[in-house]
Amino acid sequence: FDDRIVALLNDDTTEVGSVHLGIVHVFKLAKPKVQKREAMITGLTFLPKEELRSRRETMETWSQICLDSLERLLG
Repeated sequence: FDDRIVALLNDDTTEVGSVHLGIVHVFKLAKPKVQKREAMITGLTFLPKEELRSRRETMETWSQICLDSLERLLG
């Protein structure tokens, strides 16, 4: 896989976000095969951009910010 850092993320609109700094990575995988390593992760799947956009309101704030800038982040 290839990994590159594409952004730093700060979100002062939430209590948690205001005290954390996010580092946004883009991973390019040879195959869409990923395994979860944490018990808290209950579902793991790849979705088309259109499906992600349709689910935007159900996402946490950081995910919404990334989704809103997805084209630029993917460069």
